[in-house]
Amino acid sequence: MEKGYPGNRAGRLCLLLSCSFISLSPESYASGFFEDSRLTGDIYYWQRERDRKEAGQSNYQTNLSHGTWNGHLDFSSGTVGGLFSAEIAAFTAIEMMESSGSAHPNEIAFSASDRAYSEAWGGDKSGISLYKAAGTLKYGPLNLRAGYLQPQGQTLLAPHWSLLPGTYRGAEVRYSPENTGGGDLKLSYMWADRYKAPWHLKLDRFYKNDSRSRIAYLHSLGAEYDFRNGLVLETAAGQAKNYINQYLAKTSYTVDVAGSPLTGSYQFYGAQNQHSQEAANQMYQGMAWLQAVTLAYRYGPVSWRLEATQVSAPGRQGYFLQRMTPTYASSNGRMDIWWDNRSDFNAHGEKAVFISGMYDLAHLKLPGFAVGASFVYGWDARPSSVNDSPDRWYRAGNRLRESAWSLDGIYTVQEGRAKGTFFKLHFTRYNNHSDIPSGAGGYANIFQDEKDIKFLMGFPFSLK
Repeated sequence: MEKGYPGNRAGRLCLLLSCSFISLSPESYASGFFEDSRLTGDIYYWQRERDRKEAGQSNYQTNLSHGTWNGHLDFSSGTVGGLFSAEIAAFTAIEMMESSGSAHPNEIAFSASDRAYSEAWGGDKSGISLYKAAGTLKYGPLNLRAGYLQPQGQTLLAPHWSLLPGTYRGAEVRYSPENTGGGDLKLSYMWADRYKAPWHLKLDRFYKNDSRSRIAYLHSLGAEYDFRNGLVLETAAGQAKNYINQYLAKTSYTVDVAGSPLTGSYQFYGAQNQHSQEAANQMYQGMAWLQAVTLAYRYGPVSWRLEATQVSAPGRQGYFLQRMTPTYASSNGRMDIWWDNRSDFNAHGEKAVFISGMYDLAHLKLPGFAVGASFVYGWDARPSSVNDSPDRWYRAGNRLRESAWSLDGIYTVQEGRAKGTFFKLHFTRYNNHSDIPSGAGGYANIFQDEKDIKFLMGFPFSLK
């Protein structure tokens, strides 16, 4: 590791945790560490068939087609001396089949390229990945984790999720004091200098959008206050050193309506360049933001969601991105809005409305079964306002519309040895209401019409 590079801090934190652990007596080590430990896991099977029809094509063509087994083992130790615990976990992906026309990476198996910044889009493979290896020191309301880990606090750093999460190398401090008056306070800070998405095998450093200019580290501070009366306030700020600043403000409130909880929220996500970034590294002009209003309500067997978003992201990138490193799969950031309807609906100027309903069939004597549907419509999506080499589809005055609808079917085993095993089928029909080819016309994050079928089976188990 380079002399003086901030990553040395992570090494010192890991060493500190290790020394604290070693200093404890062998008796406390054995009784606490192993006797109270847990070994759990899951086995998954994922099958996906996604077809896309580009502008001018009469038929849909294969975009993704693969079947993959995944499995993981997660070891969590007991607490030693009331202070120290450890966790280590690994997962495997076994490719069963993949069409020659399938895009790469498929994000469920491992990419043939081991790191984000060397991604060649050239294939997928089977393999095994260590995705968690961390130690935790807990002292009263203070909790310190360091190593290879996933953030657990209120910061703006988050991992990608495939069937399993991505991994940061870094440290996280969480503080949750008791007796804070009328509410519950949570504070957290996260620092990281490496990351790997769950479809990459090796950790990678951080770079600006040109993939050459180094970013020494990412860090974020977050806070949450629960008033215990249904009102929760959250705020966070994050930074890619000498590059991007990001912000979050969120308020949510839950009230009883007709005997069921109705939860509403307002969420604001902001991002801006630090100082003056040049050429490809100048992602935004001024402050870019995404704001959202959400409602969630369960009435009888039906769970409803109604959500709306609005985006402003002027500049070269042309869409709002929650992560602080723009390159694909190079890190990830917090975004509490996800619709599972293919598009991110996050282009500059875009407004979108989403509605969904999930129907629990238990009252029809079908416990464990649920069916659902959703629809999303986005409009007024504008192309990037800075375009260094516009193609023939680029026009600053363009306004694009996109929509999608989805159907879901889920079954979860309710009892017996297979309890928790689930089967999920998801179908999406996405429509780009324009003849602009995928990624063209200044719409770098919008593609053409798709049909998408996903089948997922999961089996959880515990060995101890």
